[in-house]
Amino acid sequence: MLPTAELSGADFDGGSLGGRIRREDRRAVPGAALTLIDQRGHQVARATGAVDGGYVISAPVVGGYVLIVSATGHQPAAVNVALGRRSQQLDVTLTGSGELSGVVRSAGRGEPLAGATITLTDLRGEVVGAAVSGGDGSYVCHDVVSGTYTLVAVAAHRRPHATTLTVPDTGLLRHDIELAAMGVVAGSAWADSGRAVADIQITVLDAAGELTATARTDEDGRYVVTDLPEGQYTIVARGYPPVTSQVTVSGGEVAHDVRLGYGPEDHA
Repeated sequence: MLPTAELSGADFDGGSLGGRIRREDRRAVPGAALTLIDQRGHQVARATGAVDGGYVISAPVVGGYVLIVSATGHQPAAVNVALGRRSQQLDVTLTGSGELSGVVRSAGRGEPLAGATITLTDLRGEVVGAAVSGGDGSYVCHDVVSGTYTLVAVAAHRRPHATTLTVPDTGLLRHDIELAAMGVVAGSAWADSGRAVADIQITVLDAAGELTATARTDEDGRYVVTDLPEGQYTIVARGYPPVTSQVTVSGGEVAHDVRLGYGPEDHA
């Protein structure tokens, strides 16, 4: 994104240019370096911005100039200005030149994860950057400036990751991310006779008794329920007199068989 500027008439001392240097979020950029050059590219004046982003720079004579503004961690701006006997006010907006980068991997196994969505929000909760990890798990958020942010990473079948990051004045920070797998409950439905039972409805209720997921056993009596957050669950096997059991999910796969009261050959 190109730097922008807002120009309006204001009564300063003749031949001077003043205003404020800000970031895109309207926060001040302190200590910016300002250089005024003429149409031949010769330097005619220099100044340093104040802590609050304010500045004043003066030209030796009336005429057309280019104002160059630079600050650590930001892309420089160059703006055409026409200075006369009356002063002008010019507010300049600088974009970030830094980047937040890293690699997204699976927790424990360390394998790179492609397709993870990375979102960066500022202290006001506004999204200021986003990226999607590539085939090697790498991601890059461009145009980052110094400050404190919240980073959130989300990927299919993985628990979301959130952390607070502080980007230094250079605007450059590397942060690798590990995403843990959501819980999986898998098992079989068995009759008292020891036979696996197909087409049994498996219902998963959370600790509050709310429906979380459902599945049906296949022809081999197997079922799988994926993407379960950590917690305590009740497994209900229906289709015959309901059978309930408890299971605790803490990530990874949990094996949990259910034992029915009787098999289909016993049901008259």
